[in-house]
Amino acid sequence: MRPTTRADRGRAVGAKRVAGARAGKDSRIAAPIALYESIYGGHQKHLSKGERGTIPLVAQDARATRIAFGYITDYLTHSEILSSMLDGEPLAMEIPLINRMSIVCFPSTKSSLRGWSIPAGIMDELAFFRLEGSAESDAEIQTSIRRGMVQFDRTRLIKISTPYMRSGILFDDFKDYFGKDSEDVLVWKASSALMNPSLKTSRLERERRLDPERYAREYEAEFAEDLEAFLPLAWIDAAIVQGRYELPPSEHSFYSAGIDPNGGGQDAFTISIVHADGDRIVQDVCRGWKKQRGQTMNMDAVVKDIAAIMKSYGLNSGDGDRYSGQWVVDAFAKEGIAYIHSETDKSGAYLEMEPLFAQGKIEILDHPELQRELRLLERRPRPGGKVVVDHPRASHDDYPNSLALAVTKARRGRMDFEPAACGERIVSNYSWWNEFGSFSRPGQFWDS
Repeated sequence: MRPTTRADRGRAVGAKRVAGARAGKDSRIAAPIALYESIYGGHQKHLSKGERGTIPLVAQDARATRIAFGYITDYLTHSEILSSMLDGEPLAMEIPLINRMSIVCFPSTKSSLRGWSIPAGIMDELAFFRLEGSAESDAEIQTSIRRGMVQFDRTRLIKISTPYMRSGILFDDFKDYFGKDSEDVLVWKASSALMNPSLKTSRLERERRLDPERYAREYEAEFAEDLEAFLPLAWIDAAIVQGRYELPPSEHSFYSAGIDPNGGGQDAFTISIVHADGDRIVQDVCRGWKKQRGQTMNMDAVVKDIAAIMKSYGLNSGDGDRYSGQWVVDAFAKEGIAYIHSETDKSGAYLEMEPLFAQGKIEILDHPELQRELRLLERRPRPGGKVVVDHPRASHDDYPNSLALAVTKARRGRMDFEPAACGERIVSNYSWWNEFGSFSRPGQFWDS
């Protein structure tokens, strides 16, 4: 990594460090830079009267920001020279200095950084911002930080992270600048062993044997070759009908339901109901029930609620995950609903739904959690041409899963049969309801 030169002064310089786990990204990079820029950067001369400059520490969640924050606090409080710069005791998430500068922890949300005066910033583990914030939170946060830098003549934006998916600003910077001369951006890529020689070779070799793919990412700083976003953000945004949260039942529509039961922990118990409108699929319902912290979920009550919603749309069955237990089948049967195990697995349902997003032939509700989980879905190629679509580790796909199941049933149902026309009336035969119960109309017949 080249040193800063005179030519760097008077312009923005960005450094990106792609490094493996335990490589000292926080202790030897983030913390020292934040301290230097806040104390010796001379940025206070660009502040207006009564204004404070802010050095933001941004990580994927509040707990992660405290890692670098802890190093900075220790450096300040244990140094006779540096401690003289403190403006009172360090706070829980902020260190105020006597030169009108502050080092502050921020969550990875695009609104948290708006409106601050920022001469330098740290984006810590930004490859994982999308797992906690929105899928585009890394780019939005970068934009907010750069917006706060405009009034300063020399700025630093430090991005440090273990690599993850081959998308996002970390990968874009690596692709565009690694190994290339640039006046504005410097990219540094290094393995854990190179950055931290104290790591034992035998211990690293054990990690390699246990999981070679994750070892390459976590310790050799290689971007995952087998990961990419399942749906482009533009496709998802185009499918959202802003301000539409739910559609009422209509006697002129056939409906299909997808159910994703609670799998334990923080999973949600979700239902989606859709209908076909020509060659388009329209989402009518997107609801979920989730266990609150410290409480238990009344599963029987949730099933009863879902059954009531389905019946209001003329549904007496719904497709669900084939891996759900017998309890789910029995619980819905008690409410007069047939829980039918889907003909396809989760990845197959997602892949069947994908062309609708690509062709702009699906309308989804304005539901934040559904949108977020759709944006986080990952495509993972497997040997033999098989493709797996799933959520990242420590994330969820409950809302997209129920949507994909409903969409798959609706598309296949439309190919199975068409309603019989009888003069000016369309009759929905009750025997069809038994066979195609998850693809039905409320009411037995009506005027066309």
